[in-house]
Amino acid sequence: MNADVQILPKVWNIPEVIRARTGREAGTQRSIFEDGHLLVVLHEMPAPDETRRKPALFWREPVGEWQSNLGGRGLATLQKFMLAYESRLGQIEEAERKASTATEYHAVLEHLAPVVRASRGMHRAMQQARERVTTDRELLNLRDQAAAIERTAELLLQDAQFGLNFTVAKQAESQAAAAQKMAATAHKLNLLAAIFLPLTALASVFGMEIHSGLADSPLHFIIILAAGVVMGCVLGALIARDK
Repeated sequence: MNADVQILPKVWNIPEVIRARTGREAGTQRSIFEDGHLLVVLHEMPAPDETRRKPALFWREPVGEWQSNLGGRGLATLQKFMLAYESRLGQIEEAERKASTATEYHAVLEHLAPVVRASRGMHRAMQQARERVTTDRELLNLRDQAAAIERTAELLLQDAQFGLNFTVAKQAESQAAAAQKMAATAHKLNLLAAIFLPLTALASVFGMEIHSGLADSPLHFIIILAAGVVMGCVLGALIARDK
């Protein structure tokens, strides 16, 4: 691929063999080592729903000098780059600690997921760099720092997922308890209705303006009342048995 479409700055005196292994896109996070030159391709901090990754390039010359497309020289730029990840994770952790609803946990996961993926790639690239340049002790420290960032991101992702699952389960439990309480209340109302329905029906029938003589004596009234109570108890027992 031609140099005018490569991501590497033209001012860098990087061997063509390394330039040939890069293109117009950053690609995956990785380390490339040729002729004593080390190129570490990382990604800048991704935002939610951001599909295109911005390259953060760190080039180590054979003499040990570092350059970056982010500006600055030396390993301080790479260290600052990793500190930005740590700072971002700290902000997300604070948001996760304050989250109490499913919506808030979803927002945390939405911001955290791309950082977790980027931190995994960064650790992998730094591990490759450490394996290719074993004499640079600073690379070992940076590799360990990248591993710590990945672990922090993974643990934070776990905590956010557990928090979301607990919140959803707690809401489902509350809804189930409310539904059970409503069902119990409805059952009690059904029992009351079953007990008093026969009495209400009999009272309605014998309260009509029809002189049959059946309810004109106290004995007949007691018999009708007893029959209504018995019918109500039987109907209530049937409802209770079918619960």
